[in-house]
Amino acid sequence: MKLFLAVVLMCIGTQMFAQAEFGWGLEAYPNFSNRRLIAQSTVSDNETRELEELETGRFSYAAGLFAQWRGERAGFQTGLRFLDTGYRTARTSLSADDTPPPGATEKRIVYQNRFIEAPAEVQFFHELNEKNDFFFSMGLALAYNISNATKTIYYTGDTSSADSQKADKANFHNISYSFLTGMGWERQVSDGLSFVLQPSFQFWLQALLVETDINRNLYSVGVRVGVKFH
Repeated sequence: MKLFLAVVLMCIGTQMFAQAEFGWGLEAYPNFSNRRLIAQSTVSDNETRELEELETGRFSYAAGLFAQWRGERAGFQTGLRFLDTGYRTARTSLSADDTPPPGATEKRIVYQNRFIEAPAEVQFFHELNEKNDFFFSMGLALAYNISNATKTIYYTGDTSSADSQKADKANFHNISYSFLTGMGWERQVSDGLSFVLQPSFQFWLQALLVETDINRNLYSVGVRVGVKFH
């Protein structure tokens, strides 16, 4: 993290951005999110294996605004976006503690975590031709936890119903941070408009919960799509 911040400050302090062009835009990030399990020594190997087999990823998304300062070969981008992310379990049989609707035979639990996020990324560009650029980016994001919920989906034949419960926010870190990286393509559509397509990866360096024997780091893989005005 310290190395990345040093690189950002060095880039901003050089003439690389002396003739920087400002642009802003809208972006969406549909992705597949999952978690990395963190189990303390107090948790048995059998319980850890059961959780690894039970929990899996889910479709997630993010959307927001971004601002970019770009020089000829490098740039800096920040912004503000809303995230709905998390993970889920596989479909399992009902347990004695469940209160399903009549006829339900299976269930799945979806864990939802919502954040407001502010990313900071350094970008490096390679011009392919007059209208197309390839770029690579890496950076960090700071996120504030808005809410968390657990949604239980009950399955009755071909139909399903959901029961959502809000999780206690005190159990979650208020502020989290993550590592971002990706490489993509920017296409200039007109003098003032560009289209951006960027396969991206994000890994949360801060675990979800405050204090627990079993914790999780979120991560996601997806495609960031944006339109930039300049």
